Amino acid sequence: MKYRSAFITGATSGLGRAMALELGRRGTFIHALGRRSERLDELIAELPHGGLAHVVDVTDHAALRGAMGLADTHGASGPLDLVIANAGIAENGIESRDAADAAAQVLAVNAAAAAATLEFGKEFMRQRGVGHLCAISSLAGTRGLPGAPAYCASKAALSTYVEAMRFGLARTGLSITDVQPGFIKTPMTDRNRFPMPFLMEIEEATRRTVDALERTRPPSILRYPRRLAWPLRLAAGILPGWAWQRALGEK
Repeated sequence: MKYRSAFITGATSGLGRAMALELGRRGTFIHALGRRSERLDELIAELPHGGLAHVVDVTDHAALRGAMGLADTHGASGPLDLVIANAGIAENGIESRDAADAAAQVLAVNAAAAAATLEFGKEFMRQRGVGHLCAISSLAGTRGLPGAPAYCASKAALSTYVEAMRFGLARTGLSITDVQPGFIKTPMTDRNRFPMPFLMEIEEATRRTVDALERTRPPSILRYPRRLAWPLRLAAGILPGWAWQRALGEK
């Protein structure tokens, strides 16, 4: 076991829930944050080494900081040594028909709340000079994709934030990983109505992520699957906007 106590946002479903269960199986005490209390209670009941539910909306930064402070001083788990900013939404999961309102919601959760999670985690762990931060970004942040402008922009913003934040962690004893997965089979992607190349099962994505975080030196950036990551990075570096649009079948 590398981590004794982990704080995970967006733990009620998808990759967040799967990571909580996997880390829990490996001996970590889990602080699970989400908005749906019944889902969190079900998760906590499955954790072999215990856990604590925090029913909080991540866009309420004051409540988020309060939950992390409670987790950091929780006697049963010890101080936090892993914080994962995982909570995320996409346009296809928002009921509002107003595109501007949907974009604002996506950016508030995926970018602003994720940045707040990382900053609060740094604040608490920096006092001890040990700990790891992790942001669940996406390969969707590499270039714009049709139908998800806010989602792509939010993930690009998060990756850039992590990159800039890394400079300030150099002498603190803390480290940070930007996880950029491709398409993972989750309730969120189940709503997609477009091709999802190299769609991964949740178990494989979870194993790759947790294994990387538990390395002696976790990677600064984790991209997977490679068959999707490398073409996207190549496209980001050499394809002009008009060529990218044509490649996606857009005129």
